[in-house]
Amino acid sequence: MPAHIAYALGALGLTLLGQTFGTYLAFYYLDHLGLAASAFALARLVFSVWDAVNDPLFGYLSDRTRTPWGRRRPWLFVGLPFLLLAFYLTFSFPGPFLQGPALFWYCLGVILFFETFAALTWVNHAALFPELFRGQKERAQANAWRQGFYFVGLAVSIALTPLVYTALGFSGMALLYGAIGGVLVLLFLLAIREDPKAQEAEPLPFLPAFRYTLGNQAFWIYSLAALFLLFAVGLFGAAMPFYAKYALGLGPEATSLLFASVLLSALPSVLLWARLAGALGPKGAWLLAIFLLALGALLLFLPRTLLEALPVGLLIGVGFGGVL
Repeated sequence: MPAHIAYALGALGLTLLGQTFGTYLAFYYLDHLGLAASAFALARLVFSVWDAVNDPLFGYLSDRTRTPWGRRRPWLFVGLPFLLLAFYLTFSFPGPFLQGPALFWYCLGVILFFETFAALTWVNHAALFPELFRGQKERAQANAWRQGFYFVGLAVSIALTPLVYTALGFSGMALLYGAIGGVLVLLFLLAIREDPKAQEAEPLPFLPAFRYTLGNQAFWIYSLAALFLLFAVGLFGAAMPFYAKYALGLGPEATSLLFASVLLSALPSVLLWARLAGALGPKGAWLLAIFLLALGALLLFLPRTLLEALPVGLLIGVGFGGVL
């Protein structure tokens, strides 16, 4: 299997798990299980703090790993089964925990468990990209496949999930998605080999790297902008199942159709944004995409039916395609 296709399959498997977790976690615990919103918010706060810490930690450990199988693949092989277990446990709530504060502690425990191994796998998968694909042409080809498979993962994890958990239950959905995602990531790991020369370079020591990052003004500007954008997009995704059910009164089939309108407009809009980036510059195109995304979010206050919401979903999808 060509490396660029194998890498994209790995991205698809991880996207399927990660996007389902991000979009339906709040809906599952708040709406399905009845966890108090304040308790869920506290669990997510702890989750976010750990999320901020673990990426540089796992990157540091990965850079300093030396094995005959490479630096990244061993971490992925170790992390994958735990990631699949954590995903299943997240959406497979055991009945006895339903009483009292145990639901909060269960939620906190499983989302920290999931975040630990999701970060471990994502960090090492991302680190493999520049090591597997050295030339600009190779990277462009690999990135095109990665983005295409990423959209497939979004379509399944966001648009189809209401139909899947209605048919199989949340536990069955977690089992199915875990099996598919696990097979895809495993195929990726078995198909690629790391370049032994990548282990020869000495990684930058942690403190100098940290000081360099803190002193990089362009990094801070970009990171703050990306922070607010990712927060808004993440909040939007997590809120959409509630919006579809309570603001529009939609069932699972109509909810999937609404989500599909967003994704089906996002995919072809990528070609439009590529042209606009050439005409307006990357910064101008990105700001325009953010404006359309924000406008679409504001317009969500108006619809009361699925037919009224679909055009807004199409607008949001176009904006979403531009910020990717």
